[in-house]
Amino acid sequence: MAAVPPPVYQIYYDAAQGYVRMDWNGYATSAQFREGTEYMLKLLVEHGAHKVLADIKTMTLIGQEDQNYVKFNFLPRAIERGFRAIALVRPSNYFNALAVEAISYRVQQTSVQIRLFDSLEEAQTWLQQVSC
Repeated sequence: MAAVPPPVYQIYYDAAQGYVRMDWNGYATSAQFREGTEYMLKLLVEHGAHKVLADIKTMTLIGQEDQNYVKFNFLPRAIERGFRAIALVRPSNYFNALAVEAISYRVQQTSVQIRLFDSLEEAQTWLQQVSC
């Protein structure tokens, strides 16, 4: 029997912390990536949350088209709906780290607070201290 691969993402609202949590694993197709980001936004709105914790350490790559989608389509809509802060666990994949840096640069030009961390614990600590 073949092993079942882990899901590409798990996204849920962490009621105890008051933020949306995203865990990305491996390669996400463009459709999966966009579906996941839209689901994150849906949860933010449903719960009146403003913060996101994204563990993307093992995420493989965010393609150029999806980077543009985040920067020019998703981000403006998310800000309009209350997105205010995101803590990211830095990807270990070099090329994805470059992609995340490009997106982060765009985010820094908005009202959203963004920080990249080497560990989940550091990201959690910072996000708990951020006021929105």
